[in-house]
Amino acid sequence: MRLFYKAAVVILVLSTVISVSSCNASRQQGEQTCLAGFFLGDNPSWHELNAFREDFGKKPSLIMVFAEWGSYVPDKTVRDVYSAGARLMVTWEPWRAAAQEAIDYDGLIAGKYDNYILDFALRLKNIRRDLYLRFAHEMNGDWYPWSAARIGSEKYIAIYRHIRKLFDNAGVDNVKWVFSINWEDRPKENGFARSYPGDAYVDYCGIDGYNWGNSQNWSRWMSFQEIFSARYSEITTSYEKPVIITEFGCSSKGGDKAEWIRQALLDIKAMQKVKAFVLFNVDKETDWAFDPESPAGKALKGALEDPYFR
Repeated sequence: MRLFYKAAVVILVLSTVISVSSCNASRQQGEQTCLAGFFLGDNPSWHELNAFREDFGKKPSLIMVFAEWGSYVPDKTVRDVYSAGARLMVTWEPWRAAAQEAIDYDGLIAGKYDNYILDFALRLKNIRRDLYLRFAHEMNGDWYPWSAARIGSEKYIAIYRHIRKLFDNAGVDNVKWVFSINWEDRPKENGFARSYPGDAYVDYCGIDGYNWGNSQNWSRWMSFQEIFSARYSEITTSYEKPVIITEFGCSSKGGDKAEWIRQALLDIKAMQKVKAFVLFNVDKETDWAFDPESPAGKALKGALEDPYFR
């Protein structure tokens, strides 16, 4: 009788351990998801977000918007994005975009723009919802006036830290900071690591990259892996930060865009530290948009059916 009791206890304990382990494994597996985000235009409306869901079968979790220096995210855009069940990723560019003019970066560090920065910070705080802030992206390129190739990595870091400290001092705790780089350093000596502001200032590392196909005289068809895999490996080896594919897209010129996006989402799923992506879905320099009736649009819709992408 005693042996039977002991055996029963052992079986009960083992069953409990297995059950708890299975539950934990299931929970961990459930946490392995990726937010599906999109750039749909400068000020996407609730109707556009709802139309996206009708076209592609799933509403976006993230919506990218851009704000140039001196401006703010329009209140209506904020309301529409959150009422549609998404959240914002704000790309904040320290220049006057229309004129492509730099601002006074030395003055910024010295406090010249502090009133505007604090106003911007408090407007984001008053949203009272989580959002992502992608400040001064692609600094490891040479095309923006804030790039380290133009102003130096030390000044870039000083700018980033100055703004982050102002946000922190204002108690802005709903903003996640995204240090967002280009997939390649241009020029090569402008390595992104030299501009990294430090772990205390960064919540996510972002990577931008595009398959331009044959749309430009300097470009060629490139797979998602070819664009992102080396940089992803470099970031995840160097930093204990989750990753966001902060901009990506594909031209139709030079290859099969439908197969490209299908494989791209499979590649993202295999990159377990990628917690979100933002697909550029607007025609600009080339045909980045995914027409829902096109083979590429149907391939995107099919790939998004995977519950991994939410």
